[in-house]
Amino acid sequence: MAAMSLRLALLATALSAGSAFSLTSARALPTSRLSSRAPICTTPHPPGKRLGHVSRRGRRAPAAASGATMGMTGMTPEEAMAVQIPEVGVRADVLVNWLWNVAQFRTDYPDCSIGFFADDAVYEDMIYAEPFVGKPAVEAFLRKTKDLAPPDFIFVMDRCSDGATAVGFTWHVELQTRPEAGKFANGASFYELDGDGKICYVRDVVEPPLKTGDFFLKVASVIGKM
Repeated sequence: MAAMSLRLALLATALSAGSAFSLTSARALPTSRLSSRAPICTTPHPPGKRLGHVSRRGRRAPAAASGATMGMTGMTPEEAMAVQIPEVGVRADVLVNWLWNVAQFRTDYPDCSIGFFADDAVYEDMIYAEPFVGKPAVEAFLRKTKDLAPPDFIFVMDRCSDGATAVGFTWHVELQTRPEAGKFANGASFYELDGDGKICYVRDVVEPPLKTGDFFLKVASVIGKM
């Protein structure tokens, strides 16, 4: 019963906090599990310390360096701060990999990520009625998400496509120090870069708390026949 209440409470927090960088907002952005299951982006990591990564088929390649605590998802703040920040203009898949797998664990998040957004960036988190338009609005959204999310709450990247100027990926939410508690929500995100290599568009979609199956399709079919 307690586990069920925790699961519902965390799911409610996920939905109210937004997916944030869905940014790995959980503190800001996700990372994939170092122990077993979750796949990360398959594209090259930024120069410096490499992360463990997973192929598109889900088999994890060995990490060149790993000081992460056993049973803990992601990185320690010290490990994250040791990873070199990519330059503006890198491929979209490389940038997203750093944002979701490193930036959320840095002590300077979200400051370290703001410079990667275009001045006219549009961020659509589909649990909100209106998009966040312009860098100041996006920054405020990311800061709010970080402040609302519990300290142990992280977004974990699962699958990531390849892409030079745009990239899509799937993710889930879990507890960093208690990954055995399981996933609390699943989602998908899309990022697009402008001609200057900055993020100009983001859309985050999280699974609904209620699984209605084909109910709405049936309703739409009935309405269409009226």
